[in-house]
Amino acid sequence: MSPSMNTIKLPRIAVYVFALMFLVLVYFIMKTLSFYLIPATLAGLLAMLMLPLNRKLESWRIPRLLAIIISLLIILAIISGIITIISTQVLKFAKDLPTIQQQLTGKFQEFQQFIQKATGITAENQMNFIDKEVASIISSADQWATGILVATGGTLAGLGLLIIHFIFILIYRSRIKLFVLGLVPERNHEKAKEVMVQITQVTRQYLIGVVTVMAILSVLNSVGLMALGIQNAIFFGVLAAILNIIPYIGVWIGSGLPLLLALITKDSLFYPIGVIAVFLITQFIDNNFLTPRITGSQVQINALATIGVILVGNLVWGVIGMVLFIPLLGMAKILFDNVDELKPFGQLIGEDEKVKKKKFAGKIILRRNA
Repeated sequence: MSPSMNTIKLPRIAVYVFALMFLVLVYFIMKTLSFYLIPATLAGLLAMLMLPLNRKLESWRIPRLLAIIISLLIILAIISGIITIISTQVLKFAKDLPTIQQQLTGKFQEFQQFIQKATGITAENQMNFIDKEVASIISSADQWATGILVATGGTLAGLGLLIIHFIFILIYRSRIKLFVLGLVPERNHEKAKEVMVQITQVTRQYLIGVVTVMAILSVLNSVGLMALGIQNAIFFGVLAAILNIIPYIGVWIGSGLPLLLALITKDSLFYPIGVIAVFLITQFIDNNFLTPRITGSQVQINALATIGVILVGNLVWGVIGMVLFIPLLGMAKILFDNVDELKPFGQLIGEDEKVKKKKFAGKIILRRNA
């Protein structure tokens, strides 16, 4: 009996069923091990980002470990700077809260009078209902405090895991490369090397582009809100730029907060409309000029795949998953396009050529997946 007679060729539908079962298994693994996989994934992305600098330092005969420590210190310095800026703005916003509360009280009283005229419910009954709800919220304060402490401890542990994995990924990067090459036949080694290089370049371009666009949008948002006289304009401008990392959803959340503040603190509708105009202009600039030219367009993901991966990311890893799953899908797209058996999946999540040509239309193109 020849060896070919012992080979069982499954129908294509059976292959897709097994692939779906595999994806379900991956989901449960990623959900269960999220405490480990999230910092490990972040460490891998940051290692790809700092790899060129690390190689440059090593070419100057700096020991690998010392080069890695220098790269790590640069990342920590950048993160510390961002945290310092945000913390300063948060403290400034906290100082303005009493004033905002007084203005909110005045708006609330006007709203109470409107409700009383429209429904006949007296202001006293409205306040009794609100007091009851507030008491319910306060009663669960202990649970909130416990949750905050647990989250803080988890964040510190995650940061430690991130640093450890960042160091060891760069130390053993050659061994990791050999491991990946060992998974494919020797005749495909060159192709595998090209895919690894492409994935690394695309990931690096994505991360650098995201940070650059975030910095530019922070300035544009802040200047626009300051021109309107919105309180804590820098805080809301930076916050909106950070939330803008999440495609389609983040911009609405980021613009909603200063819009609400304008409605509370300003007496004219000119200011809320002005806030909307500021974010419409900055989004037009982002979608048509910043992201296509800075983040790049080597890998294009269609809107359906983008929304799907955002929802899945949130389901698996929460908010951080909404951010991390976007570059991971871009990396998967490169893999799909270079493996014949997986090309249908690449076509499914990719864009048509006609859509790609509309790069500067700024409506369909995925802003964060280059």
